[in-house]
Amino acid sequence: MLKVISVLFICGGAIRLIANRATFQSFLIGQLWSSHPYSIYIYRVLGAFVVFVGISLFIAAGEPRRYAILLRAWSIGFTFIGIVMLVAGALLRLAIVHYAPDIVFCFVIAIALYVAQKQ
Repeated sequence: MLKVISVLFICGGAIRLIANRATFQSFLIGQLWSSHPYSIYIYRVLGAFVVFVGISLFIAAGEPRRYAILLRAWSIGFTFIGIVMLVAGALLRLAIVHYAPDIVFCFVIAIALYVAQKQ
């Protein structure tokens, strides 16, 4: 299961590395696209971090007992990220459809990582 999650991260990060207006439109979030160079830069950097997490998770998935402490830290980290997403989305009054999938994904990942480090 962790390897599947890691591949999802790698693919999601790779999409962010090459995303453009058409990519946003295909995900039905075209109105969120910003052509400002700094916004594109930050989105690309985010993509690189997501790929990095996917690669490191793929490695840890091969030996979950050896990396249990790391899996636990990631579980806590993804819980924190999910909370930040929830609060930020609400405070910015974004439409729930724009950020709820990310929150759910973070919490599901946090639970999966927690369970994996316990085994």
